[in-house]
Amino acid sequence: MNEKVPAIENGTMARNFKEVQELGKQMENLRDGGELVEDERIPDPIQTDVLQKKEK
Repeated sequence: MNEKVPAIENGTMARNFKEVQELGKQMENLRDGGELVEDERIPDPIQTDVLQKKEK
């Protein structure tokens, strides 16, 4: 049991321009709430609640 646990890098910034470009490509393919509903998926409720409060 001497295995090292890999360091978690969640929430870190991109280290170079190539990573920034890859993240941009990933973001272009993200679906919004409406597209998720069309796919019969549930959008993130926190984001939905924030949008509903802004509309009121």
